[in-house]
This record gives sequence, structure tokens and C-alpha cells, in this order.
Amino acid sequence: MTFRVLLLSAALAVRLAAAVPTPREHLGFTPGDEHKLASYTELTTYFQKLAASSDRILLREFGKTTEGRPMYAAFISDPANLKRLDEYRDINRKLALGLATPEQAATLAAQGKAFVWIDSGLHATEVAPSQQAPDLAYKLITDESEESRRIRQNVILIQIPCINPDGLDMVVDWYRSNIGTKYELAPLPRLYQKFAGHDNNRDFFMLNLRETRNVTALLFQEWFPEIVYNQHQAPPFPSRIFIPPYGEPLNPNIPAPVMEGINLIGATMRERFAQHDQPGALSYWGFDAWWNGGLRSVPAFHNMHGILTETAGFMYGNSKEYSPADFPARFGNGMPTKEPGVFYEKPWMGGKWGVRQAIDYMLTADYAILDLASTRRAHFLHKSWEMAHANLQPHAKGPWAYVIPQDQWDTLSAKAMLWRLQYAGVQARRAAAPFDADGKTYRAGTVVLPAEQPFRGYLLDLMEPQRYPDMRSSPTGPQKRPYDVAGWTLPMQMGVQVVRLDKPAKVVLEDNPIDVSAAPSTNHRDNGFFLTMAARLAKGEKLGWSPQGALLDANSTDAAKPKWEFAAPPRVAIYEPWVTNSDAGWTDWLLTTFHVPHAMLHNEDIRKGSLRDRFDTIILASQSATSILRGIRDGERSQGRADSDEAAIVQRPEYVGGIELAGLVQLESFVSDGGTLIAFDAAAELPVQQFPLPVRLLIRPQAGGRDTEAPTGFYCPGSVVRITVDETNPIAFGMPPNAYAYVSGGQAFESTLLAEYNKGDREVRAIASYAASNLLASGWITGERTVAGKPALIEARHEKGKVLLFGFRPQHRGQTYGTFKLLLNAIYLASAKSL
Repeated sequence: MTFRVLLLSAALAVRLAAAVPTPREHLGFTPGDEHKLASYTELTTYFQKLAASSDRILLREFGKTTEGRPMYAAFISDPANLKRLDEYRDINRKLALGLATPEQAATLAAQGKAFVWIDSGLHATEVAPSQQAPDLAYKLITDESEESRRIRQNVILIQIPCINPDGLDMVVDWYRSNIGTKYELAPLPRLYQKFAGHDNNRDFFMLNLRETRNVTALLFQEWFPEIVYNQHQAPPFPSRIFIPPYGEPLNPNIPAPVMEGINLIGATMRERFAQHDQPGALSYWGFDAWWNGGLRSVPAFHNMHGILTETAGFMYGNSKEYSPADFPARFGNGMPTKEPGVFYEKPWMGGKWGVRQAIDYMLTADYAILDLASTRRAHFLHKSWEMAHANLQPHAKGPWAYVIPQDQWDTLSAKAMLWRLQYAGVQARRAAAPFDADGKTYRAGTVVLPAEQPFRGYLLDLMEPQRYPDMRSSPTGPQKRPYDVAGWTLPMQMGVQVVRLDKPAKVVLEDNPIDVSAAPSTNHRDNGFFLTMAARLAKGEKLGWSPQGALLDANSTDAAKPKWEFAAPPRVAIYEPWVTNSDAGWTDWLLTTFHVPHAMLHNEDIRKGSLRDRFDTIILASQSATSILRGIRDGERSQGRADSDEAAIVQRPEYVGGIELAGLVQLESFVSDGGTLIAFDAAAELPVQQFPLPVRLLIRPQAGGRDTEAPTGFYCPGSVVRITVDETNPIAFGMPPNAYAYVSGGQAFESTLLAEYNKGDREVRAIASYAASNLLASGWITGERTVAGKPALIEARHEKGKVLLFGFRPQHRGQTYGTFKLLLNAIYLASAKSL
């Protein structure tokens, strides 16, 4: 009888597999075939066919992209599990949020299914992850091995076939248009995600992008997967894949059990690569466990096992043959590339590599994770509850809570911060009545963020200053500098007052809804002021600012005389190079968010001139002067290194070059004729060096690099610093006298004029300066004496116009609400009539 059942099951499995289309049958090629890439439509229609032909997959739309494409999540498991999907989701939620007693948690862990998240295609030019999505789904649905059956029985896979649909279609369309030409490997000349490009993986606590918000809702509001696997394609050459463990340091707000689990998953991957004779797996290099904000890092602060792998690729759908002669002798951390090491046991020694080889490695990693989750299902489920339960207990070292006082300098920014925290799963409550704490009285309705909540680590990490550890290669050696940004404290970046309470307060907290809507304002301190300006100017109203920055209109008293008059929306342009620049994208995001009409200028737009006839303000986002002037040049390696795995660039002629000398002349003429040129950070080098401005740069531009010892001069990889502001300057209207700025790279300035010459059309004024002492507020910095007390934002007159030089990025990744005013004021003033 048993034998007959087995035969019937085997026959059923054969019929099932026959009914499910293979990727090749749908696409017309096997994923990974040379010169073949599937578009987003082709991927999603394949998953729709899978859902129509098998009861082992459910396909659900979970939102739209910025360009309006649907985003899909595929739930793959045993049909019996999918019929009870909502029940298993509720079990996961109760465990993840600690909503169970110890006895209930044990029962729920025994009853539940492990949820594993695997996404693909976040960075669209890293093409292999999205191309492997059909193979993974097909295998897990149709494979009848004991391992696949066990996975389907014990695991519910949440597979996101492509997490950046807009970007995938951009890349595939571009590649297909160039196949068979000498431009086959030409880089995409635009950001592969609206506003962000590569920075789309830097938005997972700020939630500025629609796609990020869609994903966040799935992860931290609905499903709470135990493992979140985020696939990428940029390992150090010549390794074939980077897998955990990560490099040092470990952020103390990531729970130790999370990191222990991540290391276990990495070891499981490593063993499986060895079993499959797939060499080149590297660990403990570069990619650290410090930073918060990415798709694999934010889940770690939510008690989830955030997994990053970086699988080797070449370019688009092309492959390449390698030999050991092509390899550098050592990785960036000094490890040899051709000899075994503790974290590189079996070096890869060359051969053909393309999308198919990358897919095979990714499938090995996928199954390593899924198999581990299937064999330790109850362990991962109960562990989720254990971490949440521990976070809900009182902590002797504090904090007890964070209070957001109602009297904020900038109400819009405070609401924007609170909305982001709540959307990512942070619990916020209101005081039912006035209360006292640490000698202060807070009104009824004050928002309190209890520290005793499931995602305690996430809350603390965003509220507290970061203190990057002092790591050295030897007791007396130089400091090791951070791999990525080092500080990101949210209240500092957003200009929000938050009070830490270390001891419990006598306060009754209630769960009434909290208003986090972004409302217009007439108070110049509030970023909502600029929403008011945009809306009323768009209606054709005439507005004014008083000498102190107060908003005036036709109904203002006769005693209120405007100093500046506004009759129309600003005329603004952002330089958008053909060398993709996320900083320009975030500038676009800021102006879009605050409803400032603007144009995007390309090289030819600047070279053809007549800029002053069209614009009052032109913005150069952070980009080196060389890159602005010259852009992409044919035949050069994009990283400028002979030992990197980079192909020589042959770009289409319409995207070659920069603004060139002709464009530089037009920019200088634009300023001379009365325009305002605004330059951020690295871009400040261009007007300082090329215009006759009496200004000197105090920091020499640096090429940068990762995972190396700290340089001897000024270096700030991404940290929050203190600045002092001349709030009497109209560009600083609404700013407090002491504020925070975000520096990533950074620049400081010095006027070369003698005091008696600093006037008229050569005048240079400092609007903001770096703090003279105690400069670092959050993160890591070296060589701070170079900039302490020096101007960080200056206004330099040039004939009829002016150049505004920012030594920092006032709009950095849409996070720095506290310095948005400096840019928005400058834009509006450039289009104002001075009375």
C-alpha cells in the first residue's frame, strides 16, 4: 500500500511539473544565456503563469513603483500552508511583537512556519539577482527532492522577483538597444531609480521612496520574516561571492542573537558552496555590521536576520574569461587572492563568468538559507519572540523613553520624523494628561516613545548619537576608517527636539491616533512655510518677506513693509550629468517634495547658453569638478584602476563628455548676469577654481576608498556635525543659531580678501560655520582641526550675481530636514525682487 502511494505521489509530481512552465518555455531563453536579460514585464508574467498553474504559489501585488508599475510578492510553500497563510502570518506577528506569554510562545513556535524573504534586483545594473528569480521559483515549486519537500512543508518563502521594477526595465531596454554594437557595455546614463539610483539601498529608515515604503509595510507591519536575504553583485575581485560573517564593527543596537544567527547562516552557505564545489566564497571583508539604513541592515535592528551577499558579475548579459594573471595580488584588506585563508578557504582561479554562473551561486545561497530555516523552523520562530520579549522588559541602563515635546522649532519636521518611526514599526503613544519628568512639565498629548518595545534596538539606534569605535591594526597603529557612513542620528539630522528619559515618569499613556500630516505653515521656522510659498505663488498671489523673514501678503498691516517681493514661482534648474549622480537625484526629490518647479539641465543645455533668460538659480549637486567638466570619456576604466574587474567604457556619443569649457563659460556668464549658482560639497571646487572668486578651499578633494587606514588629514565618511548659523542672513531665515549638518566628504572655505576689500560685487559672507569646538555630534571624523570654526556655507558675490558654496549637502538623501531651509531660502531669494 505504501509503495503504491509513493508511485501515485511520484506520478502526480511528474504531472504537476509538466503543467508548470519552465523559465525557458516562457522567456524563450534560459536565464543566464549570453546576451539575454528578461524585462520586468517578462518576469512578472512568468510568475503569473506559475500562480495560474500551481497551488504552491500565491502572487500578490503590494504597491506601485514611482513610475506606476505594480510590485509583486510571491508566497511559495506547500498548498496546505498557503491555505492557512493568514493564520501563519498572525502567528509570526504575535511572536515578532512579543504578544504572547512564554507558554503561548512555545506553542506558537511549534505551530508556525518560518518566513524567509528573498528579494532581487534592488540595484538594477546588478542584473543576475532578478534573472535568477524565475529559476528559484520554478525549482522550489516543482522539485520533488526530500530537501525541497521539507522546505515547502516548514517554510513560507516570500520572494520578491524584482524589488526595483522601474530600474530593471531601464537597464534591459538600454542593453537591448546596444547589443551588437560597440556600445554593448555602455553604462546607463541615468539613475536607475527615480531620485535615488544606487542610493535606493540607503533609504530604509528615511522612507522617502515609494518602493521603500511598500517594502517596509510588508516587512515591519505585516509579515515579520525571520530571515531577510538581500542579494547584490559587488564582491571584491576576484572572489565570486561575499557571504557573512560581516566585517567589524558590530553596532551595539543589533541584538547579539541576530548576529549569531547571521554567522550561522553564513557558515551554512559556506559549507554548501564547498559541497557544490563552487570556490571563491569570501567573508569578513569590508561590508560591516555598523550602519543602519539598508535593506539588509534595518531588519537586523528589527530582530530579523538581515543577510547580504555580493555575487560576482561582469556587465549586463555578457560573460568574460578570466585567468589568475588578471587578478590583483591582494584584496583591499591585505588578504592574498590566490591562496587559501580562514575566510577565503578555496580561492577561485579563473574561468568563464557571466550571468549564468552568478545565478548558480545565488541558487546555492538561496537553498542554504531555505534548508536551514526548514530544519530549525521552531528555533527561528521562538528566537523572534525571545528578542521581542527581552526588549519589552525594563533595562537598568535606560533609557526608559524618549519624549517629543509639542513646542518644536519645526513642527513639520517633527511630524515627518514621527511618521517614519511609526511606519517602520516603532510604537508611539500620547500622554493622557500633563506630566513631570526630570524637572520639566509636558502637556497632555505629548508624544512618548517607550524604550520597552519590540524593536527597541531600532528606536535607540535612530535616537542616540553614534560613537564609531576606535579600531586599529595595532595598539599604536592608525585608526581604521568606516566602510560606509558612521553617524545618522535622526533628530539631529531633522532638527527635532527629543528628550531622553532614563527613569520612569508618572504618566498615563494612551494609544490615540497621532497626527503626522505635513501641514503648510506661515512660520519661517517650519519647513511647512515653503509649502505655503509654493501653493500661493502657484495660484498667482503676490507675497513678500519682511527684513526678518516674516511672510507678508496683501492682507498684511501697513506697518509691515516687505524687503523681498515674490510674484511667481522660482525659476530653478538642477544640473543632471550623464555620469549618474544620486546627489542630483536627491536634489530633485527635495524640490519635488516642496513643490518647487524645476528643470533638469544636461551638458548640451548648459553649453547652448541663454541660461539667465531661463533661470534664476542653477544647482550643482556634489560631483567632482573634473567629472562636471569632462564627464565620461571613451576607453577609460570607470574606477580608474587597472587591477579592477571593470570594462573599458565606450559610451554612445550623445552621452560622452561633460559641460566642457564652453559650458563653464556659460555658467560664469549666468552668474555675472545676476544668476545664483549653488554648489554642494565636491562641486564647490568648480566655481572656486574656475571663477575669479576670492575664496580658497581648505580641504583638498580626495579620491576616497574603502576599508583602509585613516588618512592623516580631514576625513569624514558620513557623520553629523555641529554648525553655527548667522540667522540674520536671509538665506538662514528660520534656522536656529546652533544647528547640525550632515557631512559626507565635506569642504570648508576661506576668503582671500582683505577686510577693506570685502564689499560690493566681490563681497564674501559666511552664513554658517563649523563649530569651533566639540564639532562631531554623531559618527566619526578625523582631522577636525582643519575645519573647526571655518565657514561651511558662504555667499560670494560675482558681478551682478552670486555663488553659494555649501561645504556639506543640505539635502543629503532627503534626510537632513534641519538644513533644507538653507537651500529653499536661497532658491526663493534668487527669484525675488529686492525692495
